[in-house]
Amino acid sequence: MDLTRARAGAGTREGDIRRRAIEATRALAAEGGYDSVQMRDVVRLSGLSSATIYRHFSSKDHLLAATHLDWIESLERSRAARPRGGDAAARVGAILSNTCRAMGRNPRLAGALIHALGSSDPGVRDCHRETNRIMHDMFRAAVQDEVENVDEFIRLLGIAWEGALFSWAFGRMTMDDVEHLVTRGARLLITGAAAEHPSEG
Repeated sequence: MDLTRARAGAGTREGDIRRRAIEATRALAAEGGYDSVQMRDVVRLSGLSSATIYRHFSSKDHLLAATHLDWIESLERSRAARPRGGDAAARVGAILSNTCRAMGRNPRLAGALIHALGSSDPGVRDCHRETNRIMHDMFRAAVQDEVENVDEFIRLLGIAWEGALFSWAFGRMTMDDVEHLVTRGARLLITGAAAEHPSEG
C-alpha cells in the first residue's frame, strides 16, 4: 500500500473510506481489545461493504496497524511530540512518557494495536515502517545535536521500547514498568554515547 498516496487522499473518497474503517476499528478495539475487532463488525460500524474494506486493507491486522499509524500521526501533530527545555534525555523521556501514558489510558485499544504489529502481513509491515519513520523524526528533533550516532541511538531505543510494549501487551509488564524501563534506558544510552565521545577541550 502506498502510504503517501493514502494520506494525500484525505478529504477525498479514498480518504473517507480509510477514515471510516479506522474509526470503526478503533471503537471496536477500545471496547473489547484485539479479539473484538472482527471484519463483519467493521463493515457494520463503518457502513462500508466488505469488498470496499478489503480493497484497502488486506486483513484485520492491517486495519489495526493503520489505526496505530493514524494515532502516531495525531501524536506527531500534538505538542507532546515537541517537548521543550532540558537536555536530550529529558526531551526524549518526555515523548516516551507521554506516549506510554496515553496508551495506559486506553489499554484495550493499545494492546490490540501492539498485538497486530506482530503480524507478517505486508500491509502491517508498511504501516510499521511509516510509524517508525515518524517516531525516528520525533526523537531526532528531540535529541538535536546532543548525541553522537543519533540514528544508532534511536534504533537501539526502538528495539528496547518495542520489546517492552510487546511484554506489556502479553501481560508480562505493567505500563508503569514500560515507562520506567524505556526512559531509564534512553538516559543510559545517551550517557553511554557521551562517554564514548567526550567533548573536546
